[in-house]
Amino acid sequence: MWTARTRLGWSLVVAGAVLLAASAARYYTLDPDVYFQREVYEDKTVGLLTHITAMILAALAGPLQFLRPLRERHLGLHRSLGRIYCAGAIIGALSGLYLAPSTASGAVSDTGFTSLGIGVLITTTVGLVRIRSGDVQSHREWMTRSYALIFAAVTLRLYVAPLQAALGEHDGYAFVAWACWVPNLLVAEWLIRSRGRRRPAVPSRVSATATERPRSRT
Repeated sequence: MWTARTRLGWSLVVAGAVLLAASAARYYTLDPDVYFQREVYEDKTVGLLTHITAMILAALAGPLQFLRPLRERHLGLHRSLGRIYCAGAIIGALSGLYLAPSTASGAVSDTGFTSLGIGVLITTTVGLVRIRSGDVQSHREWMTRSYALIFAAVTLRLYVAPLQAALGEHDGYAFVAWACWVPNLLVAEWLIRSRGRRRPAVPSRVSATATERPRSRT
């Protein structure tokens, strides 16, 4: 059930995704003066634009996948958006791994962004495997984790300026490489577990029957 708090949270996520798209659009001008790490991004422009495009697609498609009316009434659209989301997440993660060793703050930020890319690949892949095996609930949980990591593209932009102001440009960026995604993942885990506590227990025999039926139709 969608409460006022849930609607507010979803609206803030959508707003963050839209702001991400708007703020990242400047890179499509191919003007080196707008690049955050000019010396790096000039040498890896194709990888940068691939990463930005993929992450924008995933960030915008993700919130729509959490809308129950869309899942229940427009399953085909839900699946199509899911393909766009997964493609964006996987391509964004791979291109992010390509860019990660060249970040501005050395080994600490390199490792943070590398861990983020690996996390996106793992959570998205597991989510895909679970829905193909008919485990809808586990699929939703893993995709919640996946989008929490994708949303790091938004939280990074929220945190980077104040952290660099407080810690300096080098240390602030090293800190944000972890701060942009670790808290997101913790919040996702809290949401998953709190929903699990509210969900009524289902006997294992009934649950197994429910997961077997979709497979028998395919």
